Amino acid sequence: MIKVIVMDVDGVLTDGRIIIDENGAEYKFFDVKDGHIFHIAQNLGLKIAFISGRYSKVTTQRAKELNVELCIQNQLDKTQALEYIKNYYNVDYTEIAYIGDDIIDIKPMKRCGFSAAPNDAHLKVKMAANYISSKNGGRGAVREIVEEILKINGFKNFWD
Repeated sequence: MIKVIVMDVDGVLTDGRIIIDENGAEYKFFDVKDGHIFHIAQNLGLKIAFISGRYSKVTTQRAKELNVELCIQNQLDKTQALEYIKNYYNVDYTEIAYIGDDIIDIKPMKRCGFSAAPNDAHLKVKMAANYISSKNGGRGAVREIVEEILKINGFKNFWD
Protein backbone atom coordinates (compact mmCIF):
# COMPACT_ATOMS: atom_id res chain seq x y z
CA MET A 1 0.00 0.00 0.00
CA ILE A 2 1.26 3.46 -0.93
CA LYS A 3 1.36 5.83 2.06
CA VAL A 4 3.44 8.71 0.69
CA ILE A 5 3.44 10.29 -2.76
CA VAL A 6 6.63 12.19 -3.60
CA MET A 7 6.94 14.27 -6.73
CA ASP A 8 9.10 16.66 -8.63
CA VAL A 9 7.52 20.05 -9.35
CA ASP A 10 8.74 21.59 -12.62
CA GLY A 11 7.61 19.36 -15.46
CA VAL A 12 5.30 17.31 -13.20
CA LEU A 13 3.02 19.77 -11.40
CA THR A 14 3.83 22.40 -14.02
CA ASP A 15 4.41 22.18 -17.74
CA GLY A 16 8.05 22.96 -17.08
CA ARG A 17 7.94 26.54 -18.31
CA ILE A 18 9.16 29.25 -15.95
CA ILE A 19 8.31 32.84 -16.72
CA ILE A 20 10.46 35.55 -15.16
CA ASP A 21 9.46 39.18 -15.73
CA GLU A 22 11.76 42.20 -15.90
CA ASN A 23 11.45 42.69 -12.13
CA GLY A 24 12.53 39.11 -11.40
CA ALA A 25 9.05 37.90 -10.47
CA GLU A 26 8.60 34.22 -11.31
CA TYR A 27 5.43 32.65 -12.70
CA LYS A 28 4.46 29.01 -13.14
CA PHE A 29 1.28 27.34 -14.34
CA PHE A 30 -0.41 24.69 -12.17
CA ASP A 31 -3.50 22.66 -13.10
CA VAL A 32 -6.30 23.08 -10.55
CA LYS A 33 -7.39 19.47 -11.16
CA ASP A 34 -3.99 18.25 -10.02
CA GLY A 35 -4.37 20.28 -6.84
CA HIS A 36 -7.88 18.99 -6.13
CA ILE A 37 -6.76 15.36 -6.09
CA PHE A 38 -4.29 16.25 -3.32
CA HIS A 39 -7.16 17.05 -0.98
CA ILE A 40 -8.88 13.77 -1.82
CA ALA A 41 -5.69 11.75 -1.27
CA GLN A 42 -4.88 13.57 1.97
CA ASN A 43 -8.42 12.95 3.27
CA LEU A 44 -7.83 9.25 2.58
CA GLY A 45 -4.66 9.34 4.71
CA LEU A 46 -1.90 9.73 2.12
CA LYS A 47 0.98 12.14 2.64
CA ILE A 48 2.37 14.19 -0.23
CA ALA A 49 5.86 15.68 -0.51
CA PHE A 50 7.70 17.75 -3.12
CA ILE A 51 11.35 17.49 -4.12
CA SER A 52 12.61 20.16 -6.51
CA GLY A 53 16.08 20.66 -7.91
CA ARG A 54 15.66 24.42 -7.78
CA TYR A 55 14.27 26.88 -5.23
CA SER A 56 11.15 28.86 -6.05
CA LYS A 57 8.88 31.03 -3.89
CA VAL A 58 6.05 29.98 -6.21
CA THR A 59 6.64 26.32 -5.32
CA THR A 60 6.64 27.16 -1.60
CA GLN A 61 3.34 29.02 -2.01
CA ARG A 62 1.74 26.15 -3.95
CA ALA A 63 2.88 23.64 -1.31
CA LYS A 64 1.23 25.74 1.39
CA GLU A 65 -2.00 26.01 -0.61
CA LEU A 66 -2.08 22.23 -1.00
CA ASN A 67 -1.16 21.44 2.64
CA VAL A 68 2.05 19.73 1.55
CA GLU A 69 4.09 19.45 4.73
CA LEU A 70 7.46 18.59 3.15
CA CYS A 71 8.60 20.79 0.27
CA ILE A 72 12.30 20.17 -0.24
CA GLN A 73 13.86 22.57 -2.76
CA ASN A 74 17.26 23.35 -4.23
CA GLN A 75 18.04 19.65 -3.87
CA LEU A 76 19.92 18.05 -6.74
CA ASP A 77 20.49 14.81 -4.79
CA LYS A 78 16.92 13.64 -4.84
CA THR A 79 17.77 10.24 -3.35
CA GLN A 80 19.04 12.01 -0.22
CA ALA A 81 15.82 14.02 -0.02
CA LEU A 82 13.79 10.85 -0.57
CA GLU A 83 15.63 9.16 2.31
CA TYR A 84 14.76 12.10 4.54
CA ILE A 85 11.07 11.85 3.57
CA LYS A 86 11.08 8.08 4.15
CA ASN A 87 12.48 8.54 7.65
CA TYR A 88 10.26 11.55 8.42
CA TYR A 89 7.09 9.57 7.68
CA ASN A 90 8.56 6.30 9.04
CA VAL A 91 7.70 4.26 5.94
CA ASP A 92 9.50 1.76 3.73
CA TYR A 93 10.45 2.55 0.15
CA THR A 94 7.79 0.05 -0.94
CA GLU A 95 5.18 2.40 0.59
CA ILE A 96 6.33 5.41 -1.43
CA ALA A 97 5.24 6.45 -4.92
CA TYR A 98 7.49 8.81 -6.87
CA ILE A 99 6.44 10.96 -9.83
CA GLY A 100 9.23 12.40 -11.95
CA ASP A 101 9.92 13.69 -15.44
CA ASP A 102 13.66 14.11 -15.93
CA ILE A 103 16.92 12.16 -15.60
CA ILE A 104 17.52 13.44 -12.06
CA ASP A 105 14.35 11.58 -10.98
CA ILE A 106 15.34 8.10 -12.17
CA LYS A 107 17.37 7.03 -9.12
CA PRO A 108 14.65 7.90 -6.58
CA MET A 109 12.00 6.39 -8.85
CA LYS A 110 13.84 3.06 -8.85
CA ARG A 111 13.90 2.95 -5.03
CA CYS A 112 10.16 3.34 -4.60
CA GLY A 113 7.37 0.80 -4.62
CA PHE A 114 5.61 2.65 -7.43
CA SER A 115 6.89 5.20 -9.92
CA ALA A 116 5.17 7.25 -12.56
CA ALA A 117 5.85 9.89 -15.18
CA PRO A 118 3.90 12.41 -17.24
CA ASN A 119 3.48 11.58 -20.91
CA ASP A 120 6.03 14.24 -21.91
CA ALA A 121 8.73 13.01 -19.52
CA HIS A 122 12.20 12.14 -20.81
CA LEU A 123 12.23 8.76 -22.57
CA LYS A 124 14.60 7.20 -20.01
CA VAL A 125 12.30 8.33 -17.18
CA LYS A 126 9.32 6.76 -18.91
CA MET A 127 11.31 3.53 -19.28
CA ALA A 128 11.94 3.53 -15.50
CA ALA A 129 8.31 4.23 -14.60
CA ASN A 130 5.69 1.68 -13.59
CA TYR A 131 2.98 3.95 -14.95
CA ILE A 132 2.98 6.64 -17.65
CA SER A 133 0.20 9.19 -17.65
CA SER A 134 -1.67 9.87 -20.86
CA LYS A 135 -1.39 13.56 -19.93
CA ASN A 136 1.57 15.93 -19.90
CA GLY A 137 3.14 17.57 -16.88
CA GLY A 138 1.10 20.50 -15.59
CA ARG A 139 -1.86 19.35 -17.67
CA GLY A 140 -3.56 16.76 -15.46
CA ALA A 141 -0.80 14.13 -15.27
CA VAL A 142 -0.64 14.28 -11.46
CA ARG A 143 -4.42 13.95 -11.20
CA GLU A 144 -4.39 10.82 -13.38
CA ILE A 145 -1.41 9.27 -11.57
CA VAL A 146 -2.78 9.92 -8.07
CA GLU A 147 -6.14 8.44 -9.12
CA GLU A 148 -4.23 5.33 -10.25
CA ILE A 149 -2.44 5.17 -6.88
CA LEU A 150 -5.76 5.46 -5.05
CA LYS A 151 -7.13 2.56 -7.13
CA ILE A 152 -4.01 0.50 -6.34
CA ASN A 153 -4.62 1.23 -2.65
CA GLY A 154 -8.14 -0.13 -2.98
CA PHE A 155 -10.05 3.15 -3.08
CA LYS A 156 -12.17 2.29 -6.10
CA ASN A 157 -14.89 4.90 -5.43
CA PHE A 158 -12.84 7.69 -3.86
CA TRP A 159 -15.00 10.32 -5.55
CA ASP A 160 -18.16 9.23 -3.67
